Amino acid sequence: MILFRDTATAHAAISFAGPYLAVPNVGILGSHGAMAVPLLATLLAWGRSGIAARIERCRSLAEHLAEILGSDPRVRLLAAPKTGIVVWKPRDSEIFGRVAAQLPAGAASMIDIAGERWFRMVTANPNADIDLLIDSIQKAVR
Repeated sequence: MILFRDTATAHAAISFAGPYLAVPNVGILGSHGAMAVPLLATLLAWGRSGIAARIERCRSLAEHLAEILGSDPRVRLLAAPKTGIVVWKPRDSEIFGRVAAQLPAGAASMIDIAGERWFRMVTANPNADIDLLIDSIQKAVR
């Protein structure tokens, strides 16, 4: 998202038009400009420090989840998270489906990496009960 102080200059610099458009589009997304409204509202409500605190909280949740999973001998962690994404799987591939069925709905997606199935968890909810999630995972891999 880009905010312009001088909209007239911005329109002149990056507008484009075509016979199929009622009005010229401005910006990279053109006719999808309203998609930035939630981001703008968040920035205005929380400010830079609020956004930074939320990102750090989510990263902290990912690091905590990875630390616990990495210390569990029944679980294989792909790598230490560099973002808010933790990728893991049970060491016993035979129980993957059972584990998937026992995880809370929406807690993880499944991905294939080099022909192997893994769970992908995104710790983007700073209000998530990470301890409840960890407990669910540990019960599922038993």
